[in-house]
Amino acid sequence: MSPLTVSGQEAIPRFSVEEAVQEALHRNPSMRETSATMAVADESVKSARADLLPKISAGYGYTALKEDPVLKMASGDVQIASRKQYNWNVTAVQPLFSGFALSSRYNIARLDTLSRTLEKDQTILDLTRSVCSACYTLLLAGKILEVRNDEVHALIAHKRDAQLFFSQGLIPPNDRLKADVALSNALQEQERAKANVRKAVIGINRLLNRSLESELVIKDAPMPVQAYDDLAALSERALKDRPILRLVDIGMKQLELVKKASQSAWYPQISVVGSYAKTGDNPSASSNEYSDSDGSYVGVKLEWNFWQSGKIRAEVNRTCRQMEALDAKIENLKAQVLEEVSDALIDCQLARTNIATAEKALSQARENWRITDLQYQQQVATSSDVLDARSFLTQADTNYYRAVYGYLDAVAGLERTIGKKPSSALVFSTHSPTMRKKARLEYE
Repeated sequence: MSPLTVSGQEAIPRFSVEEAVQEALHRNPSMRETSATMAVADESVKSARADLLPKISAGYGYTALKEDPVLKMASGDVQIASRKQYNWNVTAVQPLFSGFALSSRYNIARLDTLSRTLEKDQTILDLTRSVCSACYTLLLAGKILEVRNDEVHALIAHKRDAQLFFSQGLIPPNDRLKADVALSNALQEQERAKANVRKAVIGINRLLNRSLESELVIKDAPMPVQAYDDLAALSERALKDRPILRLVDIGMKQLELVKKASQSAWYPQISVVGSYAKTGDNPSASSNEYSDSDGSYVGVKLEWNFWQSGKIRAEVNRTCRQMEALDAKIENLKAQVLEEVSDALIDCQLARTNIATAEKALSQARENWRITDLQYQQQVATSSDVLDARSFLTQADTNYYRAVYGYLDAVAGLERTIGKKPSSALVFSTHSPTMRKKARLEYE
């Protein structure tokens, strides 16, 4: 989002939370990093596919002998080749059967493209969560600053009243001093609130890859329309959509293919080999007085290693142990995910309950402040009563805003635990759609 221009000056950019998330998904370096790793995975697939295709090689050579090559016979020496020999050849090899090694490596690479896609999905979830949390932190800091400003203004007015009453001899000196001390403390809290706002802006700028000292405004966030309450449905969705669980599932399928590739060494390697060669006494090898200048052949090549001192079995067993370890990890991850969903839902429900409690307390604190301030004007309440009422109101205001933005943050945390991505994230995939679809079909 580019800033608007007003009267030749740049206006401070304003983002909603959703717009801030979208901006981060466009600009944050972690997104470029995941896109680059996905491109690397694509190239790995191309490399593995190339192993299934014919391999063609060519060679050229020149040999200069000190003497003419001859064949010694009883009747005398017979020259059999030129002293200067030129030769070149072209050879093609097409694998027919590799014991499933080549196809397994190709399928591993294809699954790796899906792994990189899931890692990007995880990055989107984490970045979205971080941006939402940073935005709610800024919004809360802004509200607390407003509360502190109101407190300072109220205490300035109270100090003025206390000074007037003191000059009239209506209150003792310590009441006036209490007003001074309270205002001094409020001014310190006001400065601390300003610093917290500045820190929150810096945090968002970092996530949006903007200059840290740039100004920005986050629009106030509406309360979520959807209230999450069904733990069973949320848990089911998390087990289905959390990228980390799908990643380890793909890792298991890759280990199965690694095992298959290791077992391939027990099978013969069969290839079709074709070659064409020319030999002669000139650089083009087109002239040969002693034999045919060219020759070609096509054949089948079979290689079979019968004995490798238990190496293959050890490789297969190692992969089996890795699969057992990963299976235990998957079970543990599922339990952790279910625990995260349960905890996040409890946090949401608690925060939502706290909003109603804090709202009621705030209403009572405002009425208490109104009555106490009025009583002080009529000199039926002390300065201590006023300061206590103002302190109660400041605390109630703070608690209310913490409950509101705590609930918004808790909802954002719950949505991450169930793997819910922002709708805008759908436009940020730079991965090859065809490659991604093929890999997904293989995974499923």
